Amino acid sequence: MQLAERMKVIRGSVIRDVAVEIANRDNPNLIKLSGGLPDEKFFPMKELEEAAKKIFADEALFGEALQYGLTKGDTELINLIIERLNRNEGMNITFDNIIICTGCQQGISMTCTALLNDGQTILIEKPSYLDGLNAALPYSPNIVGVETDEYGIRIDKLEEALNEHPDTRLIYVIPNFQNPTGKAWPLERRKEFLELLKKYPQVNVLEDNPYGEIRFRGEHVPCLKALDTTGQVVYLGSFSKIMAPGLRIAYIVSDSKELIDRIEEIKEGLDLQCNQFSQVHVREYMKMYDLDEHVKKLCGVYKERCDALIEMMENEFPVGVTFTIPDGGLFLYVTCPEDFDTGKMLKDALDAEVSYIPGASFNADGSGKNTMRLNFSANDIPALKEGIRRLAGVFKAEMAKRQ
Repeated sequence: MQLAERMKVIRGSVIRDVAVEIANRDNPNLIKLSGGLPDEKFFPMKELEEAAKKIFADEALFGEALQYGLTKGDTELINLIIERLNRNEGMNITFDNIIICTGCQQGISMTCTALLNDGQTILIEKPSYLDGLNAALPYSPNIVGVETDEYGIRIDKLEEALNEHPDTRLIYVIPNFQNPTGKAWPLERRKEFLELLKKYPQVNVLEDNPYGEIRFRGEHVPCLKALDTTGQVVYLGSFSKIMAPGLRIAYIVSDSKELIDRIEEIKEGLDLQCNQFSQVHVREYMKMYDLDEHVKKLCGVYKERCDALIEMMENEFPVGVTFTIPDGGLFLYVTCPEDFDTGKMLKDALDAEVSYIPGASFNADGSGKNTMRLNFSANDIPALKEGIRRLAGVFKAEMAKRQ
């Protein structure tokens, strides 16, 4: 079969490749520090069950949940999301500013379709969640990483990149508990970022915020969209990490009604609409229960797990291995000595019955071979501690080879 030329640039997810390798091993004793999964034990199962019962018990509601719906999304659900974003995030949006999408991944895809011409530049943090930008690959973008520091993207390096790449159309950032590093930009860095962007009105920002509500240390910091005065920020939010990823309900927010309307047309051609039952299910849950209280419980659980992981790493990791200490989210980032290659080490780790995601997969230029991403949300504390003990053994064995 003759495939389209664009298929030459399409690639699969490195993270899912690791998942396949793990699945092929079929080892029930393997401790997975590799995934980006919330723990299903803390999905609001009883509450979701009750919301589903309400749907099944009401003939009109049941019919609505199984019928075609609007491409833009369920009107009542959209209004609930608007109220929550305006209340919790300090936004000031209306019905014209939002559309429901099937996960943030579809949100990235449709936004890139609407905003990117073939071959234009996308600037990203270095490292960043490159698998998310797989959605942009059909447009053969020039993806360029911008150096970061402990506070997020470096503004001086961003300005250099914008001047070096005048065709830049999009900047993709995760300011809250970034994937893979777990870092969160402080307020001042966010303001500096938006101030710089005023010089480049042709550039849009895609703010991916699936982890922002999972803050378990420090005070809430407004998202970029809440601070945006120029309308350059397009915001992605999701229920995947705070409710359940299998529902696949997320949303795109923009000041531009034109952009939202055109994305609606794109979505019409893709899938007509998001899963109607999931939309009604989420809507009824939000009407029946306090989602903010559920998120608060999640934050408590993930804080305990993150703290336990960090304590174990401090005690077990050899000198020369460092790591980030996040204030929220699901991840932290480990940096090994320069001559380590965590991609090659992965086989040894899997043999030791522990997994991670090699760091080179998060860098557009293939750098970061001595780094890795670890997840602390998907395992209980005993499993996390044992996983770190095993991983520390892999590090020590690798160091012994160099002596």
